[in-house]
Amino acid sequence: MKKLKEAVILLTGLGLVLIFTTISGIGCPIKWLTGVSCAGCGMTRAVFYAVQFQFGKALHYHPLFWMLPFLVLLYLFWEKIPAKPRKGILWAVIFLFGAVYFVRMFLPGDYIVTADLRSGIIVRLWNTFTGRSAGAAGF
Repeated sequence: MKKLKEAVILLTGLGLVLIFTTISGIGCPIKWLTGVSCAGCGMTRAVFYAVQFQFGKALHYHPLFWMLPFLVLLYLFWEKIPAKPRKGILWAVIFLFGAVYFVRMFLPGDYIVTADLRSGIIVRLWNTFTGRSAGAAGF
């Protein structure tokens, strides 16, 4: 029962973050801060399309969208899984997300996973405070 309560709190918090980032126009908070997409970029849009049974679009936005229900179940029953398989599962999930992220980062024409440090708020604020223009050398 404690895990279920934690899961509800976690999902509620994620929902509030999603609502805030959507309303504010920020989108992905990591990309907004750094200018670099995160390993989960596109996941929200993928789930949005998956619940509408548009699986082709869901795969386009994030090919691992189908893992989310399994990850929620893993979270709920994590303590019941023996330690050795737990470690293997964790590394497999990290590897899958890392591999998909790496491929998408260097895939020509992928507009979902991108890296542009100059567009991140951190570099823009740095340039503002140091008097540098957005195209200045280094940033």
